Amino acid sequence: MTIQKRRRKLSGVAAVSIVAPVVLLLVVLTGVCAWMDGGRSPVRDIVQPVAVPELPQ
Repeated sequence: MTIQKRRRKLSGVAAVSIVAPVVLLLVVLTGVCAWMDGGRSPVRDIVQPVAVPELPQ
């Protein structure tokens, strides 16, 4: 019974050791893509009303 428990622990450790680098790689790639884009493509359009005073006639 202890052998089965050890196998479960090892498989959990193996899963973490595989998932953690993959997540880290995805985070790094996301940061690199955002850095390369440099704000050229906006996430969304910014629409804000601006008060324009009328000119005297």
